Amino acid sequence: MKQERKTHFESLMAKLENFREEEIRVLQEYLEPVFEVREKILSSFSNEKASSRFSVGEISDELMYVNLLEDLLQTDERISECRMDFDACDMILCHKQPEHSYNSMKTSEQKYEGTAALNLFYRELGDAMFYYNPDEPNKGCVVIEKVISLSDEDFWFFGENIRQEASFITDNAELQYFDQQMTLHCLFIQKEDAEFGVLISRDEKSGEVYSGYLPNLDQFQEIECEISEKEDCLEPQM
Repeated sequence: MKQERKTHFESLMAKLENFREEEIRVLQEYLEPVFEVREKILSSFSNEKASSRFSVGEISDELMYVNLLEDLLQTDERISECRMDFDACDMILCHKQPEHSYNSMKTSEQKYEGTAALNLFYRELGDAMFYYNPDEPNKGCVVIEKVISLSDEDFWFFGENIRQEASFITDNAELQYFDQQMTLHCLFIQKEDAEFGVLISRDEKSGEVYSGYLPNLDQFQEIECEISEKEDCLEPQM
């Protein structure tokens, strides 16, 4: 499909020199508003934030404009994902690697096992907390390979974009995977001096991030030995 689109686009570009002036003007009028908003966003983009919100009211009434803007923004290597908040007419950008140092983190090598419901679509801790249901029937087996505690400031910064490539996530890539029993091995990112936190597991092959809110570890049991080896793991089936 992508090759077909590319061929069609190349054919279109080759024909541009034969377009009439009126046709060029129509194309220009269609693209210019999108390019203007894109440049406005990228010129004020700050990688010191976990995520950013920008008003795109000028084009928000036209879905095709919004879709084109999303595609263009996601070609920027600093951006991992963007989505539209139509109620506020805002574009929300998730920063791939914010310029933030998590210097206050503490780690615990103690492992835990239990069940939890994780989701592929949570981008913010607030989303995971809002949709958390202790009686969720579709829970899966989970092994927490490491507990990472962050300061209040660092924890809430991370919570604004839990899909970011934070150092404590990428440095522990080998601890995040599905094993042969389809048990999800993950990290538990916790606020210092609090029981609640978020489960995170980033699949190296697909880049997908599984996450879920956890109010405490009361339903998890401590374990002393390895459940399985990563070399034996399978890719997740969703």
